[in-house]
Amino acid sequence: MIAAMIPGTVVPNAPTSRPGAWLGPYRTLRLQRDVEAMRVHVGAGEGAATRPELVSGAGALGRWYAIGDVVLSRSDYVDAQALPAGFTDVAVCVLRAGSIVNVGFCGPLFGHGGGGEQIEFVSGPTPALTEIGGNWVDEYGHA
Repeated sequence: MIAAMIPGTVVPNAPTSRPGAWLGPYRTLRLQRDVEAMRVHVGAGEGAATRPELVSGAGALGRWYAIGDVVLSRSDYVDAQALPAGFTDVAVCVLRAGSIVNVGFCGPLFGHGGGGEQIEFVSGPTPALTEIGGNWVDEYGHA
C-alpha cells in the first residue's frame, strides 16, 4: 500500500467524495510533512455543474492529486489517473503537513483503466500550486 510511503499517521478513514474513484481500499492519513504531488486541471468550466462527477474535483485546486511516478505520455497519464477529459493545466502541488488525505490507487472511471497512485485532499491548509508551462505530449523518448 502506498500509504506506507507517505509521511503521515493513519487516522480513521474519512469519507471520500467519489467511492468509485478507488481501486480497492484507501487509507486516510494526517500528513506529518509536506508532500509534493501533481495536479492536472480538467477544464470542465460550466459543464462541471451538469456533471456531478466533476463538481468536487474540477478547478485549479480541486481534491484529487497524482503521486508517485508520473513520467508518462499524456494519454497514458489520463488513463492511469482515470480522468474524465483531457486536461488543460498542469501544476506541481505541495500538500501541507497537518492535512488530512485519502491515499490509494485510482479506480477505472470514464472508460479508463486507472491504477495510478492518488491522494484525495480532505481537509487542512490550502495546498500550494506552481503552474507548469508547456505542453504535455503523446510521445515517448529515452533518458
